[in-house]
Amino acid sequence: MTVNEDAAAAFGILSDPTRIAILRAFARALEGGDVDSSDPFPALPFSEVYDRVDVDSTSQLSYHLEQLDGTYLRRTDDGWTFTFAGESVVRLVLSGAYGGDVAFDPVPVDTPCPICGAGQLCVAVEDRLLFRECEDCGRRMGGLPVTPAQVRDRDADAVLASVTTRMLTRYWRFREDACPDCGGAVTIDLQESAASVDTLEWTAVGRCLQCRRSIHGPPSIWLVTHPASIAFHWDRGIDVRSFGFAALTERVTACDWNTTRVAPEEFRVTYRLEDARLRLTVDETLAVSSIARVRTAPSRDR
Repeated sequence: MTVNEDAAAAFGILSDPTRIAILRAFARALEGGDVDSSDPFPALPFSEVYDRVDVDSTSQLSYHLEQLDGTYLRRTDDGWTFTFAGESVVRLVLSGAYGGDVAFDPVPVDTPCPICGAGQLCVAVEDRLLFRECEDCGRRMGGLPVTPAQVRDRDADAVLASVTTRMLTRYWRFREDACPDCGGAVTIDLQESAASVDTLEWTAVGRCLQCRRSIHGPPSIWLVTHPASIAFHWDRGIDVRSFGFAALTERVTACDWNTTRVAPEEFRVTYRLEDARLRLTVDETLAVSSIARVRTAPSRDR
């Protein structure tokens, strides 16, 4: 089979709601602690699967298990168990990623627009993507994925915090050459930004070579979770991992964090805290070649 045919066959297996119910039953049995095993995917006997799924007969259950066998489940001497694909798919199903709306009312954020430098941004969710919008210039930025599970039982501040955490994690995974969605190899390219704000002269764009996922953002935000940055801020009583969207954007637009080109293929990413500076020298792929902490007068070297 070709790659397209393999994918079509795999997704076709999930077209029956009974098979989805079977996978959900496996997940709930494991999460509920009903199975005592050190195996990450312990087996469920046929009889237990039958008790947990609403089917008309054992022959009907056998038919659906056979359809799932090899792709999402596998048969063992002790019964049936998840494959990696089966466990991954059912987690998405349980999270609501394939169904349901994301209920999120627009929230104003007291942060200047990084494009035009004016006005107040508003954070909104559309088609399960979170955007930052500027009422003055009309620009929309972001497009970070938001799932129904992410907004469930959370207020607006907690939702925004979770989105920021996922964003920073994505940047870190891309820097480590592992797509956060599929694990594939990635490319990172530092480019001139379209923004008119001086502190956003450069942007880094990451792309997965396999699933084609892409992300972009200021190099200083890409690198804020670099060990040198975490240590620099931590030594001054700041946990940058806890920053929300407003705090991150404020530091970029206020020139506390900035990126400058120092050579044709060399850039300096600077983090400023009062009279202390952390300088990371990077190439066009954000690979760090040198790290320096310096102290300057508060009014200089912004």
